[in-house]
Amino acid sequence: MHWLAVGEPRGNMKEFGVRRYGDTLYYHCMAADAADAAAWFALAQPGLAGHDFQALVKDVATPVDDETGLGDNPSVVPVRHRALRQGAKNATDLKRTSHLATLTGISI
Repeated sequence: MHWLAVGEPRGNMKEFGVRRYGDTLYYHCMAADAADAAAWFALAQPGLAGHDFQALVKDVATPVDDETGLGDNPSVVPVRHRALRQGAKNATDLKRTSHLATLTGISI
């Protein structure tokens, strides 16, 4: 269980890496699910709030099978301009990034 700094339980959280489709850098957060992670990303990245876009969200605990979003990890999550979900507000920025993985295992 992930805990708030003040000690209140936040529920089951997992680490996700999120990037905008076409970008090469994932931003990491703790969130309850992929949709919350994508909505958090829209809020956290300058210029994305209020825009519709596709996010690629990878579950960090699961092996990546196709960086293009055609497999199960990462998954493509549409982000629509709307009121922010409570789960996105509860997500925690891990202040960490990672690059795309390639077939050779070398980050680009």
